[in-house]
Amino acid sequence: ISKIMSGYKKDNFCLYTKEYESSARADLICYLEMYPVISDDDDEVYPEFVINNSLELFFYGDQFLDVLRNISTQKENPSMEDFIAGLNFYLENDNFIDL
Repeated sequence: ISKIMSGYKKDNFCLYTKEYESSARADLICYLEMYPVISDDDDEVYPEFVINNSLELFFYGDQFLDVLRNISTQKENPSMEDFIAGLNFYLENDNFIDL
């Protein structure tokens, strides 16, 4: 989170995990890779790295960054726990948390 917040501006990535995850946590290992593309048959085609490593989609990059920005505007020096709470709230409610 801190690496992304420190200057990553593009939102053309997704976060992937080794297994399906329903919530964020501090020790969760995520992989950044491109969005899946939609084929002519309306199927999602995931990047080769995602397929080769059997990764699961965890968060779309634009939503992830929106959550981080929302937390940062509400609190001057947000903690990792603040970010994780915001991410989990978004995953459960499709909405932003009020701190």
